[in-house]
Amino acid sequence: MQHLRGLLVTLIVGLACNAARAAQVDFARLADEYLARHKVEGKAPGEFGMQELLEAHTIGARIGALELRFPREFLGDKSSVDDFKDGLSAALQVHQLWIDWMGASGPETERAKADLADALKFMKTARVAGGAEREQDFLAALSGSGPVRPTFERLAESFRSGKALGIEPRGYKQQVLLIAPNREHFFALAAVLGKLEESSRSMYWNQGLVGWTEFGWNEVQVMTTQYPPLKPTPENLGEGVAMDGREPTGLMENVAQRVGIALCWHCFASALDPAFEMAVAQTLVVDLYGQNNTRSGGSGRSNEVAAMEAFIPGGNPNGGALPPGNADSPWRSTAGKDYFVRSLRDGLKVGAKTGAKTKEEKQAFFQLQSDDTSKKTPVRAPFLGSAAQGKELPALIFIGDYLEFFRSYKICFVHWLREESQPKKAEAHRQFAELLRRVAEAGGAATFEELVAEVYGTPYSATDLTSGCLEQRFLAWLSSK
Repeated sequence: MQHLRGLLVTLIVGLACNAARAAQVDFARLADEYLARHKVEGKAPGEFGMQELLEAHTIGARIGALELRFPREFLGDKSSVDDFKDGLSAALQVHQLWIDWMGASGPETERAKADLADALKFMKTARVAGGAEREQDFLAALSGSGPVRPTFERLAESFRSGKALGIEPRGYKQQVLLIAPNREHFFALAAVLGKLEESSRSMYWNQGLVGWTEFGWNEVQVMTTQYPPLKPTPENLGEGVAMDGREPTGLMENVAQRVGIALCWHCFASALDPAFEMAVAQTLVVDLYGQNNTRSGGSGRSNEVAAMEAFIPGGNPNGGALPPGNADSPWRSTAGKDYFVRSLRDGLKVGAKTGAKTKEEKQAFFQLQSDDTSKKTPVRAPFLGSAAQGKELPALIFIGDYLEFFRSYKICFVHWLREESQPKKAEAHRQFAELLRRVAEAGGAATFEELVAEVYGTPYSATDLTSGCLEQRFLAWLSSK
């Protein structure tokens, strides 16, 4: 059976490649063309690596705990620069919300809050000055940035050290988000990575990239500001659909989600449950922008290959890559404006009719449908934590819907845990913040599920869903909506 699950995961990974067979990316050619245009001073081809290439041809901005980087060659393109500035603003907004989620307080926290407000105010009117291409720092390239530079420097120091959050961060390496202004540049960066990092080439010279919006390299997340065209062909591979085209906050939603993931890595390293980590980043987006309609298809942590259960319970625990999300999925009927309560509640009601055999099971089943909607199947909780490990995956025709269901499910769960798990919202906030802080403090000395049980006085989940565990309480709440 373990072999079968591994085979199914392989088939899932292949979905993106199958969809892209008619639109093959020539990664070798793209890498050679990029390297021919982008030299590293004083070094011949073959004498430098990806880090040196990025330092030579991108410009950075330190935003709190992270560094956001932008290709120098696009500094003269106003539209691309405006997108990058929107990305910087999104990163600042996530840091503001992160303080609240972590339950931080004290003088250092208050100073960070004031600095974040000042930094956001500056970004609203910031403009690139002449001679920007000579600067080593993007913020220095903005007109009138002199007075506000100490503000950004304080923010970087206070979040990197953890003083703004009142914790000692577990991730000691600088997290970087590199924003590619279009899909052509996005493909080129993946192509160069595959050429320079031959041992990891299969991760980057991957035809599934045609449907992705991000990939990762060590502590660097690379994302593009464009979705792929609806029907990729060899002729339109470099074309893309602006993330703001479907919704005004599309780009900021995508950036905020990547920033949320990076903050998790900064604060907790790998101590969070993978699915919970992804859900935290996804739920932050809804809190900030009133929805989350991103179509993210991967974790971004490619070199470590985050566990598959971040995306699909019952998946290969050794990790893998998945196709992009389906923006037209019925699970997204509200785009998350209600934290997916309505679609999950409706799925629970139908699942109870088709899958439940007892009264107790009516709160445990959801219904999935095939891509062509002609076939249905029930799927049973638990979906969270170790209780979901080893679950039988649905048949392959239901995997796309299973992915979208679980995305909605875990976002709704994190929202419930932080906002609705206690009679008083303030107590729910306090417990949620305590859990995050305990994870940072433990640093791997205790498992995530052990810490959940300590903070909430009940298990995270259970295979029989009869022990009053958090997942059972969540399902009872959902069925009452």
